Amino acid sequence: MKAFFRSQKDMPGKTKADVLKEIWAELPKHTDKPVPPLDEEMLAELAEEPAIIEGEFKHSWGTADVLYKSEAIDAFGMKYLLGVFETKEEAQKAFAEWNAEYEKARVEMKAEMEQWGKQEQARLDRDTSGQERIKKVLEEARR
Repeated sequence: MKAFFRSQKDMPGKTKADVLKEIWAELPKHTDKPVPPLDEEMLAELAEEPAIIEGEFKHSWGTADVLYKSEAIDAFGMKYLLGVFETKEEAQKAFAEWNAEYEKARVEMKAEMEQWGKQEQARLDRDTSGQERIKKVLEEARR
């Protein structure tokens, strides 16, 4: 698989339409049937796209001998793929950044829950009719 990705050729100035035309020219040599003509509208669209997108030429995911996957598992058991990296340091850095953000969110969530709890307790303290009904039911149950 690595040999396939390493065999990639740099084609400055070529478009995806140029590559498709080359493939289409080679295809009849390897099949018994003639190939249909290419759609001009599709070729016009492909002519607007470069053959090699910047950053994808000989991408490390296809050519590297070793890659490092950084994953995180939260308190609920959910797994998160943080990325695939070329070095251990990059993978550890990605995890450290995610963990810092996760811890910050946990602190914020705890503060929000405490605030919500106070609001609910205040609402219950204001609504004495519910408390009176509960006391009345408990007294009747004791008799």
